[in-house]
Amino acid sequence: MADVPVLSADRFQHWAVDFVRNEYVVVTTDGQRLAGTLPTTAWPENQVAQSVFDWEHWWVISTTRRGDTLVSEAYSPISTDKGRPAVYLDQNHWSKLAWAMVDPRKVANKDELTAAMRIIELATDAGIVLPLSSAHLTETYPLHGDRRYNLGLAMAKLAGGWELRSPMTVWDNEVAMMLATHEDAPLPAFSQLPVVTTEPQAFLANGVRAYEIDNDWDLFQLVLSEPSTTLSCLIDTTAEAKGDVSAWVQRNQEITDYFAGQRLPDTDRRKQAAGFFWTDNIQVLAKAAARVGVAPTSFARDSKELLQQTETMPFVSNLSALFRLRYLDRQNRWKGNDLIDMMYLSCAAGYCDYVAAERHTGTQLRQIMKSKGVTPNVFITLADLVEALDRDGVKTVTEGASDSNRQ
Repeated sequence: MADVPVLSADRFQHWAVDFVRNEYVVVTTDGQRLAGTLPTTAWPENQVAQSVFDWEHWWVISTTRRGDTLVSEAYSPISTDKGRPAVYLDQNHWSKLAWAMVDPRKVANKDELTAAMRIIELATDAGIVLPLSSAHLTETYPLHGDRRYNLGLAMAKLAGGWELRSPMTVWDNEVAMMLATHEDAPLPAFSQLPVVTTEPQAFLANGVRAYEIDNDWDLFQLVLSEPSTTLSCLIDTTAEAKGDVSAWVQRNQEITDYFAGQRLPDTDRRKQAAGFFWTDNIQVLAKAAARVGVAPTSFARDSKELLQQTETMPFVSNLSALFRLRYLDRQNRWKGNDLIDMMYLSCAAGYCDYVAAERHTGTQLRQIMKSKGVTPNVFITLADLVEALDRDGVKTVTEGASDSNRQ
């Protein structure tokens, strides 16, 4: 593997990496079979036994050490259009889908079970895309044993290689685009990247920037290894503890308590709440300004302009509105999982076609969208989500072909 091959579907049928035997096998279009030892030893915790790149279909087929197989769509920097609606699921809804696949008796609500089975049907027959995010990986960490394996495997199978780009990256990109537009500067290429993507490590805030890799061999190695890395993280049966966000919880509770003790007109309360949001996140503005090559000082001096520009950002407008609602609700009590719920569901609501959320954040996002005169794309139950999918005519490929044949 020292020589860089000419990577082309005209030359290859399959590339296979066997992590158990620590070897690779290449099958060419003329039937030749080339084998060798991997240049590096696979990590011991890897739960994936083999990954195969299918050049004809542009798939990566992974097999776990338990013998389960899944297919992931491989990344291509040329073709980035998902071609079908993206549906983002909160972790509690992913659990329903996993149990529906493994043990349907675990889903007590029959309407939710029926809806889960319909979503599975749509996902497995190219009707929808179910992107995974880094939040999903984080929220599987406390699980262990067969429960984690079954949940992680179901998620990887149904996601099929699709990811939600890290909300922190999306936030940076939205602010960069806003600043460039305001200053009449060229829009940076990174600010226009698709948020729902098969790009390797896009769900990580500090992941590899695959879209910047111009070496075909380096990019191919990354594309080939990405599904096995993601799957292994999802199904690793070793439990891991969640990070400590107590300082974040305390800071936001202090702001809520501050407003509870103030007697201010509603307009001033909303303006101050928005000010707290941007004050706590001013580093995002500075970072984006540096990447674009413009000065953020005009916004630092003009909070009204900053608030107006916030409304142009699909993700940040949702997020800032959520913070305002919770800051101004004297009954609100901040919790550790609020950080993930607010960040990821706000981002998904801005860029996915449909979102199935947890009740608290989902209800508030629906409220925010209605206040803007926008039809909410966020739902609290899988049954309501499927009702919307049916209303909008979302179908599997097989159903679409059948309809066309009848016409």
